[in-house]
Amino acid sequence: MKAELYILGVLHRGDFDRPARAVHDMVVWAQNGRETAAERRYNPAFSKADLFRLGYIAGHSGHSTGAAVDLTLVDLKADNSASFNPNKAYADCTADVKARAPEASVDMGTGYDCADLKAHTAARSISPVQRRWRNMLVAAMAKQGFVNYSKEWWHFSLPGAGGPAYDFPVTPRLR
Repeated sequence: MKAELYILGVLHRGDFDRPARAVHDMVVWAQNGRETAAERRYNPAFSKADLFRLGYIAGHSGHSTGAAVDLTLVDLKADNSASFNPNKAYADCTADVKARAPEASVDMGTGYDCADLKAHTAARSISPVQRRWRNMLVAAMAKQGFVNYSKEWWHFSLPGAGGPAYDFPVTPRLR
C-alpha cells in the first residue's frame, strides 16, 4: 500500500501507536472544564466537553490496539518546510490552508484532527479538489481493506485487526 500512496502523495503523520495512557490523558483533557484559544483551533464549533457525545473522542481507542491509523497525504513536490510555531495565533482547523497551523499535507479541506462538520469525509462544504484528495485517500485505503470513519477524513480502521490495548510511557523529545 505504501508504494501506491507514494504515487498519490505519501503517508504522513501516521497516528497508529497511541498508548492507552495517552487515550486516558485525552479523556481527562476533554473533561477538565478549561479550554484555551489554541485548543479551540481543533474544535471551533463545539465545546470540547461535547467531543465524546458527538463521536470525536472515544474512551477506548482502536489506535491502542493496532486496529486504527490516522493519516493524510502530502505533495512530494511542494515546499513542506514550514514548522509549527507555538507562539503564533493560527486560524482554526476549518480556515484556509494558508491560515491554519502547518501540517505539510495537501489541502484536504480542514486540518488534521479537526473536530468539525467540515472534517466529515463526505462534507459538502469543501472544494472539488479537496473532495478529490479525500476520495483518493479513502479509495487507496479501502483497496487494502481499511474502513474510513465518516466524521474524520483521516481516520481508518482495519476490521478484524488489533488485540488488547497496549501501553507504554510517552517521553518528551529533546530539541
